[in-house]
Amino acid sequence: MLEGIQTDIRVSSHGEPGLIENSINSMAADNDQDEHHHDDVVEHLDVIDPQIGAFSNLTNAANAIIIPPSSWYSRKPVVILPTLPRRTAKDGAEDTEQFEDSLDRHVDDVLKRPSKARRTFMGVWSFLKTHFQIITGIYGFLVVFWGAAIVIFLVKIINFHNANTQGFWVEVSSQVETGLFTLTSIGLIPSRVLDTYRIWKIWMYKQKTIKLRAKAGLPQLFDVDDLPDPLYDPNYVHVLTEEEQKDLHRQQRKFQYSQTWYRAHGTETHRAFPINMALWICFLNDGNSFFQIFLCGTMWGLNRFQRPAWSTAILIPASFLCGIAAAVVIWKGGDRTKRVEEVRERLRAALDQTSLPRDGQLQQSFSRLQPDLETSAPPPTIKENGQRLDPSTIEIDESMSIPPLNQTQEKS
Repeated sequence: MLEGIQTDIRVSSHGEPGLIENSINSMAADNDQDEHHHDDVVEHLDVIDPQIGAFSNLTNAANAIIIPPSSWYSRKPVVILPTLPRRTAKDGAEDTEQFEDSLDRHVDDVLKRPSKARRTFMGVWSFLKTHFQIITGIYGFLVVFWGAAIVIFLVKIINFHNANTQGFWVEVSSQVETGLFTLTSIGLIPSRVLDTYRIWKIWMYKQKTIKLRAKAGLPQLFDVDDLPDPLYDPNYVHVLTEEEQKDLHRQQRKFQYSQTWYRAHGTETHRAFPINMALWICFLNDGNSFFQIFLCGTMWGLNRFQRPAWSTAILIPASFLCGIAAAVVIWKGGDRTKRVEEVRERLRAALDQTSLPRDGQLQQSFSRLQPDLETSAPPPTIKENGQRLDPSTIEIDESMSIPPLNQTQEKS
């Protein structure tokens, strides 16, 4: 089982980690000083694999619109990756160029044959097969079914040739649709209001950080949505007060727990989620609840003979479209955070068994190059200030490092 931030993945394994897992584990070990740099295999697959990407997007949309956070259950589903058989060579034997590890074969197949449409449909199917998402799928089907029924009876695609009977079935469809909307739109009002308050405070801290940095003559952040946190960036110049910084950290942590699509900080696989888009998602969810309140008042406060036709014609689509728009913004925002090219190059390098230099460390420490004393040529003579030096006495610092790219950009 591979555990991720938003999704867990189950993949067959022979016990020993393959090239991909070894490479990602080594990067995680190099970044253990940063608690928020918890990238793993799942996060990398979310970027390059349309199946995992579609699965994560649907899960995040369901968690934001339908399934509230609770300590009674986990909203993090498990997706099972298909096991790719090893290809056979022309002589019938196993292809020796194939990878031993099933995860390596899967990543290699994704990189060489993306098949975005096919893998996206696989992600949708994987989503519908999980426990909670079966309920989500049934709920979504009922909403679409009874919404379509309203239109069918209104435009008389099914015509009873009787005004009273036709109006009765329009009423039944509208009442069922209102009831389905009420389960989530009204039931989740407390959590939606609280989430809106939290992201509003985060947005205010973002605006305040930009203004204070400009006032102090400091360069603006490389990513204005990735607000510095003393817990992760102790050497960074912070412009907020200590209390404001603690409050920002608390709001980000609680908001990320409630809204699984939100990322407060960037990692090697994802950028921070755009705060403006996060604010719009919460406003759209609030709009869904707002229109539903008026819809319930008109549907259950007036009978079908007293109720004006324009009320349901406006309120039902408005409530429905707010939910759909929130899901679309979650999907677009999630795609915007992915570092696709960087992750692809990193995984290709791992499969090619090439060690590309990473920020913060050289490929290999020079002092670990141990020559074969029996076969190697004698060491060259080194002179300093006219004096002969013994190479064995020269000390080479093993902590030599290349400055990370983000630090060089900040200093410039």
